[in-house]
Amino acid sequence: MYEGHPSNSSSTAVHRRGLRPRLPLLLGILLGLILFLDLEPLSPRWTSPGGDTIFWDLHFPRVIAAAIGGIALSWSGLMMQTLFRNPLAGPFLIGITPGATFGVALITYLGANLGLEDTGAQFALQPLAALGGALLVLSIQLALHKKLSQLHALLLVGLVLGYFFGAAVDIITQTAQAQQVKQFVMWGMGGFDRVIPSQLYILGASTLIGGGILAYHRHAFNAYLLGDIHVESAGKSVKNLRLWLIIGSASMAAIVTAYCGPVSFVGLIAPHISRKIQKTESHGPNILTTAFAGAALTLTADILANQLLPNSILPINAILSIIGAPVVIFMLARQN
Repeated sequence: MYEGHPSNSSSTAVHRRGLRPRLPLLLGILLGLILFLDLEPLSPRWTSPGGDTIFWDLHFPRVIAAAIGGIALSWSGLMMQTLFRNPLAGPFLIGITPGATFGVALITYLGANLGLEDTGAQFALQPLAALGGALLVLSIQLALHKKLSQLHALLLVGLVLGYFFGAAVDIITQTAQAQQVKQFVMWGMGGFDRVIPSQLYILGASTLIGGGILAYHRHAFNAYLLGDIHVESAGKSVKNLRLWLIIGSASMAAIVTAYCGPVSFVGLIAPHISRKIQKTESHGPNILTTAFAGAALTLTADILANQLLPNSILPINAILSIIGAPVVIFMLARQN
């Protein structure tokens, strides 16, 4: 090797270091392009009579909710995978999604019996019911967290709660009327079109709080990934870190599920994509790219769901499952 001529590996390393500062810019341009395609600001639909109102009251909140929801779910997935030190962890593992589903099933069933179906109050109460069910599970987990020191115990409690609320939902749907079952199934498909402008503030605030927890404790979370002994040697409390991980991940997943329904695969895939881009497990570099990946996934799914077929809207969960399943299999195969 001649002196003064760097090797191929050194050249590649320098090239990567040169690209690293540009990475947020490149990801921002890509996300902006996807956002532009989803908003369709140049579409002739918005220039027709009433088009302006439809854009700002229905279309714009849906697209922004998709972006915020993707960021929240991706950060929730990152924190959940950190909590269990498992790349396949998600909100379902601690029972958040089953709890929210139970809340919606219960209000759908009780709404018709209490005469709320005709007044429209039932649809307004659905997000609150979902949030109540998710917070119920979160409160149970936090109460048990004070008594359970083993990580696998939290996982088992989450799975048990998931099965319990799943069984309760099955009983409710079995005794409900056909119209009630249809409403519940429609909610279970997930979608960002049900979000109204005033709810964007709640979605945004919960996402900022969860992201703040993730950013503030990023160094401690890195030590947590290495094992409990590394956390204790750094002078941190393992139980406190787990508490922050549960609160941050569960609250973001609960709010998104409450307003948008269960949205699958985003929390699982986005952290994997980010780690592939950043080539590291460290939380600091992955916070931003995980958010970009999550928002890109949900916005792309929203585009396909609303623009793929004319005069038809496809379920968001179906689109994300079609996108997500091959990606997960490919990543696992490459990793092996």
